[in-house]
Amino acid sequence: MRSFPQDTLQETSAPAHLQSAPMRVLLVEPDTVSRRLICSLLECESNMTLECADDYRLVSSIQEFAPDLVILDVHTPAIRRAENWDALGVKAPSATIVTAYDPTPLSEFASIATDLLVKPFDAERFQTALEMAKSRITCSRTEFGTDGGPSDPEPRTVQRQFLQRLAVEAGEKIILVRVQDILWLQSSRNHIRLYVGATSHLVRQSIKNLQAILDPNRFLRVHRNAIVNLDHVEEFHLPPNGNMFVKLNNGVCLPLRRGNRAVLRRKLKTMW
Repeated sequence: MRSFPQDTLQETSAPAHLQSAPMRVLLVEPDTVSRRLICSLLECESNMTLECADDYRLVSSIQEFAPDLVILDVHTPAIRRAENWDALGVKAPSATIVTAYDPTPLSEFASIATDLLVKPFDAERFQTALEMAKSRITCSRTEFGTDGGPSDPEPRTVQRQFLQRLAVEAGEKIILVRVQDILWLQSSRNHIRLYVGATSHLVRQSIKNLQAILDPNRFLRVHRNAIVNLDHVEEFHLPPNGNMFVKLNNGVCLPLRRGNRAVLRRKLKTMW
């Protein structure tokens, strides 16, 4: 899968800049015919990036890719009992397109959709839904990039909203983990293990993408494969010689890279 560029902590962006960025689309469609049709049409769009995911990876994929548009089947496991995106612990995309064979027994989740596609649908019907979604995304970006309306000539500084809860998928269950309760994170290839109290959870995510949506005033990357929650750090050991490490308040010690000594000292002095 391709990785999307992450936002910076603060950014100054005018509407034209926001509107020129590629629209990120996440497709979660189990029906082969519908998926092929959607993919073929989206690949013709010049300013759009497409990612496909398994229906059991909806939540983690949204956390990883932060899509502008999500296209999904109404029977996707994660949304069967959900009323909205907030109930899943993720930020709502600017637009959502829901697909279904039978529009009658729709879940409450479908009520928040930009459009509903009844399968089987053709290319013309999908293009209509896509144009509605693109208009909503453009409108959302314009509102996001201006402070006093379209006539406001001054760009504003946008304060990032950092991740507050992390949804962990375990079979048919979704466990919501409060970010403030995470002691530290350890990466292993395309997965990250979250250490929360005496338990741990495994999520499919890259450490780079997850770090981008964590509050840098609370979380610090101390090693290539480890991030610590500073609220749970007891002390840093930075001897002139010998091994450097960070000690958590539960007794866990994690190594620090010696090459980061000067950077780490400066960062710790300016974090609060």
